[in-house]
Amino acid sequence: MKILPRKKEARAFVANGTETVRMKFAKARKFLNPVNDIIQMGFTPRHKNKKTPIGRAMSALLQSAMVGTHPDIAVDPARAKLSAGTKGLIHIYSVERHGAAIALTWNPEAKRIRADERDDGILLCAYAVEEELAAANEEPVLRQDGSLVMQLPEGMEHLPVHLYLIVHNRDKTNFSNSQYLGLFP
Repeated sequence: MKILPRKKEARAFVANGTETVRMKFAKARKFLNPVNDIIQMGFTPRHKNKKTPIGRAMSALLQSAMVGTHPDIAVDPARAKLSAGTKGLIHIYSVERHGAAIALTWNPEAKRIRADERDDGILLCAYAVEEELAAANEEPVLRQDGSLVMQLPEGMEHLPVHLYLIVHNRDKTNFSNSQYLGLFP
């Protein structure tokens, strides 16, 4: 008995397919450039011979954060990830912006926090996407502190910024998935 091959299903035609892919890659790379230092830490590969951090970040961005159709393709900052990992997130109580100061508070005594997580570091990233400027807190802040105040650098104090929160262990070898906190004008 001879087995006949199935007819291949016709692929759906995508208008401007190549241009769409190129545009998505260009927009994703443009979005990731200002936060590259965070990407290099937050997307470190867990196994050798795996994708580079920027490759993993690009993949995550292309899969989940691209919106629109050609020629109006854009990155949705609310769906973008700046880190990926297994660290536990924190429950945010409040986020306030007063000029160049951003204040963040959370519950440091949550029941789920294990003793070895109390010294986890907190990284807050403020990102002005349109202007391609990003800043992160320079002073170390721990999970057990319960609050963080970050001063935006000169040039960003009057810009609307998207805020991302990342938790990491003391050695910066294990990170949480980044938490998007919103746009603060």
